[in-house]
Formats: sequence, structure tokens, C-alpha cells
Amino acid sequence: MFDTNGVHLDSVTVGAQPDMVAATAGGKRFVSANEGEPSDDGTVDPAGSVSVATMRNCDELRVATIGFGGVPLIGDVRVFGPGATAATNLEPEYVSIAPGGATAQVTVQEANAVATVDLASATISSVRSLGYKNLGLAGNALDPSDKDGGINIAPWSNVFGMYQPDAIASYKLPGELEPRYIT
Repeated sequence: MFDTNGVHLDSVTVGAQPDMVAATAGGKRFVSANEGEPSDDGTVDPAGSVSVATMRNCDELRVATIGFGGVPLIGDVRVFGPGATAATNLEPEYVSIAPGGATAQVTVQEANAVATVDLASATISSVRSLGYKNLGLAGNALDPSDKDGGINIAPWSNVFGMYQPDAIASYKLPGELEPRYIT
């Protein structure tokens, strides 16, 4: 954290490999999606996490880094690999803070999910699956091969795709109580 003259005031340590940082509208809280992606050779695989830094006074930050162990998984959240658990496998990517600053939504791309973070308590309340796209429906047709000599766009029965959200943004329409999110 720096003052308006560029003088360093404070810094905090967050989880492994922060991918994105977002701030509340008033700049009192900052949320970091800490991806925790494994190394290319697979020998190092830090846990993914979310950090919530809260400004105290005008020159001090306090941080809470939250893992995914024990967090409720809603729907078919993709947790994969030998011995994988939500605590070791989920890799957060992007953050969107709801208008009003009470919660944040964090995409968990490879898990095909979005995590909800309560900023006041610095807890992850849930991780919700985005479901699957039925590629057997006419409006969801695709060409699954580039090796069959041509274009073959068609619906494919019993084939489903994952949404795997990356970026996320929030907005609130006039007259609505709850924010909406787009990924």
C-alpha cells in the first residue's frame, strides 16, 4: 500500500500465485484470487486460496487467507486427480466484488464453478457448479474434430461441455435487490 506521494505504507502476504486483485468501491477491502497452480513438472502444487485484506486506519492492512477445505460444494463441482480434494485442487482465477461490497464472487475455472466470499467475515460460504452445456441440443451443435476432412457441425448425443469461467463482472440493475454476475 502506498500513499498519494508513492511512499510505501504497508504490505501483506497472500496465498500462492495471486492471479487477480479487486478492491471494494471505497478501497477499504482488497480481494486476491490465489491460483495455486501446480508446477509444469507436477512436483509443486500449492493450495489455491482467496485472501481478504482490510485496511485499518490509513496505513495498515490486515489479511485473512482462506482455503477451500470444508467449504460446501453445491452441484457437480469438478475436483479431479489422484487423491484430489477441494482443499488441494481448487484454483481461483478472477474476482468480482458485488455492488455494496458485502460479498465477492471468485471464478474457479478448472472446477467449472464460482465461489462466494463473505468479505466481512473473510469466509468462503460456498462453491457452486455452473453445470454443463448439453451438446446434444440443436442450438448447441459443434464440430468436435479437425481430422475428419471437413466441417461437420451437428448436435452430439450424450456429450456435455463445461463452462469453465475465467473473467467475471458484477452489476446491479435499477430496482433489483441482488447483483448479477457475468462470466
